[in-house]
Amino acid sequence: MKTLVLYYSKTGNTKHIAEIIAKEVKADILEIQREKDIKGTGFGMYMKGGFEAMTKRKAKIKPFEKDLQKYDLIFLGSPVWAWSMNPAVRSMLTEVNFTGKKFALYCSCSGEGSGLKVCEKTKEYLTENTVIGETEFIDPLTNNTEEQTTRAKEWAKEMRKEAKRK
Repeated sequence: MKTLVLYYSKTGNTKHIAEIIAKEVKADILEIQREKDIKGTGFGMYMKGGFEAMTKRKAKIKPFEKDLQKYDLIFLGSPVWAWSMNPAVRSMLTEVNFTGKKFALYCSCSGEGSGLKVCEKTKEYLTENTVIGETEFIDPLTNNTEEQTTRAKEWAKEMRKEAKRK
């Protein structure tokens, strides 16, 4: 089963989990990249990014270096911005025609439950596919990093097994 970990990350939390998953299930990895990244850090970055997310904006994204249609199982990782879907991920979901794929969704977030809400919204874009599971990781670079690393590994293996069953 050809597997891809596809993610967007601004602060490194989602990337951290993507790398763990890719290594654990021996998957290819691919970052969703914006044409123009949001500059800066801290409050200004969060205000601009949060505004884009809350107003359901899309971000222009760079073309992909891999053919996404070649994969059977896709782990899709997204940060939560202002309790909403990330604009780059929203763009990718509207620009790429996924049909007949198996998806495992994860979000990195700062508040419990907000990631699962974004996963639910993400599923609305994947109606022609099978979502086999979803989870969230709360500030994985700074919050119980070792525990969250272990949980990411276990979840990735579980999703791989689930994908083979379906």
